[in-house]
Amino acid sequence: MKSLIFIPVVIVVTFLAQMVLPWWIIAPIAFMICYVFNPGKFSSFTGCLLAIFVLWSLKAYIADKNFDVPVSGILGGLIGNVSQGAVFFLTGIIGGLVAGLSGLMGDWTRTLSKKSQS
Repeated sequence: MKSLIFIPVVIVVTFLAQMVLPWWIIAPIAFMICYVFNPGKFSSFTGCLLAIFVLWSLKAYIADKNFDVPVSGILGGLIGNVSQGAVFFLTGIIGGLVAGLSGLMGDWTRTLSKKSQS
């Protein structure tokens, strides 16, 4: 249960930070949260990947519905006539992989810093 607490924290902090900061802020946020919460290697990667995948996919869907012309259709046409759902999936998976790898680095850094202090 303790290892699942950090997932909503990642979602909320990232959502608030991305209102004023660039997209890549997900990496330092995932790194710091996984460093502090220490959820474990597998949980760090999958939790951050899942959190940012859901956040970015949902944000892309909501933004797409608020435009007069669906941008996902235009973007899908540019990358090979893929569907709108595939564009949302690609958006989420790209952000999720960045956050997942960064969260894993945060967990590894914590593990290495504990070993060096011992």
